[in-house]
Amino acid sequence: MCVTSVQELFTHSGAVYAGAVKWGSEVPLTKPGVYVVSTTQNPDDANGLEACPLDAGSVAALLERHPGAMINGQVTDLLNLVERLQLMWPVGEPVVYIGLAGGSVRARVAQFYSTPIGARAPHAGGWPVKMLEPQRLWVHYGQTMNPDAAETTMVDYFVHGIPAEARQALVDPDAPLPFANLRFPAGRKKRHGLDGVKTTRSKPQPPVSTRPRIPQPPQASVAPLERTNPMSPAAERRRTQNVTDADLRGGRIRIPRSAKSVLPAEKTRIRIVIGGEAATVLWDPRTSGAQERSGVIRVGRNLLTRHVVAGDPREIECMSDGSFLVS
Repeated sequence: MCVTSVQELFTHSGAVYAGAVKWGSEVPLTKPGVYVVSTTQNPDDANGLEACPLDAGSVAALLERHPGAMINGQVTDLLNLVERLQLMWPVGEPVVYIGLAGGSVRARVAQFYSTPIGARAPHAGGWPVKMLEPQRLWVHYGQTMNPDAAETTMVDYFVHGIPAEARQALVDPDAPLPFANLRFPAGRKKRHGLDGVKTTRSKPQPPVSTRPRIPQPPQASVAPLERTNPMSPAAERRRTQNVTDADLRGGRIRIPRSAKSVLPAEKTRIRIVIGGEAATVLWDPRTSGAQERSGVIRVGRNLLTRHVVAGDPREIECMSDGSFLVS
């Protein structure tokens, strides 16, 4: 069986491999980069586990926090949840999860460690890692100035390296991603059937003001948006960068280079819809200069904080009327 080692992922992505630590230990790297959770300490070791090393206590803790968790629309129990997680395990592959850090790898992995089971923040992506026996896991890390592209390359390399037999045994053979990667970087989700396993997004409550309330004119409601033909490029969904507290204060949504294709190529004003509220805002792809940076949508602090909390990335897609839906 041909499987993919951690070192192969780093080599093909161009990220500079820097080392590995036991799961739960601090990562030394404080610069942008990528990280890979693996069942092997040696990055050249391509001998993964045949069976998914689930931790029964962790799976039970997830159901205790979210007793309404569902599989394919039906409330699940412990046995069925265990079976579904096992079907997400690519047999024999050492790579469990591929992640990126646009800032400090140390800080991002620390957020991963600190996220409680079943929580949405500060690092909800890759939550199935928390269902595994932690003593079997290692975190490999490396530096790159373009973590978005490196992550995409790593995921693509892994997917194309999955043996046919292992692919067909997965819950979604068309998305043979690492166990804990639940979507492709471009947005296509793994059809795992799981729902209700993370805390529901909640909008931050505005502070109570003691000032007299000034009547406001009624706002026009936003008509339901029609999505474009799913087969057309305009219907593609892209992920934003993780929304941080600094982003909320600055009223901005950052768009990685890999997601810019869904937006205009030039700096311009665009119409967005976020949380059912429409606004015309400034989009800056920031492609000038020697080093291309993440693009920025200047949403405005008030609008952004009404509908977004810090933690996860958001999704953006172009609608049939030319506006952009942020969800």
